[in-house]
Amino acid sequence: MKKFAFVFPGQGAQYVGMGEGLLYSSCGQDIIQRASDVIGFDLKELCINGPLETLTRTENSQVALYTLGYIAYALCKNELPCDCEPSYVAGLSLGEFTALAAAGVYTFEDGLRLVQKRGRYMMESCEANPGTMACVMGADRKVVQSLVDSQISDGKLIAMANLNCPGQIVVSGHHEAVDALCVQAEADGLRVARLNVSGAFHSPLMESARVKLADAVNDIPFNDARIPVITNCDAKEKRSAQSIKDAIIKQMVSSVYFEDSVQYMIANGVELFIEPGCGKVLKGLIRRIDRNPVCNTVESQQDVESVAALLCEEVAQ
Repeated sequence: MKKFAFVFPGQGAQYVGMGEGLLYSSCGQDIIQRASDVIGFDLKELCINGPLETLTRTENSQVALYTLGYIAYALCKNELPCDCEPSYVAGLSLGEFTALAAAGVYTFEDGLRLVQKRGRYMMESCEANPGTMACVMGADRKVVQSLVDSQISDGKLIAMANLNCPGQIVVSGHHEAVDALCVQAEADGLRVARLNVSGAFHSPLMESARVKLADAVNDIPFNDARIPVITNCDAKEKRSAQSIKDAIIKQMVSSVYFEDSVQYMIANGVELFIEPGCGKVLKGLIRRIDRNPVCNTVESQQDVESVAALLCEEVAQ
């Protein structure tokens, strides 16, 4: 059978109406109600009807994406033979927390509580240490790292935040440093896009959030992963509870090596990626990393049935 992996989207994939195609089943209804009970507001109403401004707030979008990604994963698993397990799970930034729930590292509810705190801590860091992010397109890592290095000075921080796919690298840091890097990159003939974000995620400006998240992580029971997890901060597979704890704490201030994570899974035999939850962001990135693997998204019951049929066919062969 072909090796397959579940990859979960991160913040930015949210949209009003998301989850509508996943919440007709009793499983989906049960999980989103459990989520609403934990976080203290009607998550289904927010996902389906918005408003977008409220849904996009970091503390809301993260719990929404975590929950809907987990629902889509659970619906897929319910349709598969019990011996049909993914070879790996992974996620982009916030999506890594959904991957951990899928791998049995913690319960859905404990993971949701952690994600809710993570969103709040990130917003607090944004308010205390204002910053921004921008995407540099058409350059390799050495070029972008050189641009980053040229902007670092006393009191002015900037870093490579997301290495998403070839030719797409996101930088993050103080407004002045990011703005100056964009000016230099454009002068060098590169394309840049300033991102509409509330802060400098995955950079040293998130240090206070990292410290708070470390305390929150230690308050939640962690298990060894049932399925290997490819972690953002180093693109390596992990199973032990302690190594996973260390990785998600480090992730707060570390670069996200999504491209490397996908390449690692492909090099180890993965031929099919399944993106459960919302949108097609990761499918697009994976196609730019390597056009050979198949990538299916799961946003509806029909998508669930298509993925299940594909995997059951593979098992039968």
